[in-house]
Amino acid sequence: MKRPGLIVAAIIIAGAGLTSYRLFARNNAMLAGETHNHHANAAAALDGPLSNATVSFGAWRTTPPYDRMTQPPAASANAHDVIPQIAKIKAGGTVNFIISGLHQVAIYDDGTQPGDISLANQIPSAPPLPPLIDDPNRRIYRGLDPRPLFPNGLDRVEVVQFDNPGTYLVICTVVPHFTAGMYGFVKVVP
Repeated sequence: MKRPGLIVAAIIIAGAGLTSYRLFARNNAMLAGETHNHHANAAAALDGPLSNATVSFGAWRTTPPYDRMTQPPAASANAHDVIPQIAKIKAGGTVNFIISGLHQVAIYDDGTQPGDISLANQIPSAPPLPPLIDDPNRRIYRGLDPRPLFPNGLDRVEVVQFDNPGTYLVICTVVPHFTAGMYGFVKVVP
């Protein structure tokens, strides 16, 4: 009776050892640059200097001094800029939009220009918050509505992946921000 239990235990230990060896071999192969599955190939393709970019979407000013702990959010305390104006990544890469302030990211398909954006459709807001642009034509991504986050939860990060080469328009949908020039581009290379 004791022998079948020992045999089962030996099989389990041998199986665990084989699984550990396979994981060890796979990890060493990946470190050596070999890939054996789709996920490993995708991860390798997304490595390197153009696999990721960071875009500042708004920024809190320091002139004049601004104390967010004691002062309420103010439009004048935020720079309504997209920095850099053109971010460059390779296909399959990502852009980290670091959003600072009352802004909403919207991304439009390859070739869309700022003049193509219609201001006819807007999502109204109660004062003091401005309306948002709601132009779905060629829009491929729209981020979180910032209005429910007002006044304290405005800062956040949204990470967006771009699978196809092209030049994509990125705008702030807050109407006065967009009309003042708060937009940029993501250039995706093969």
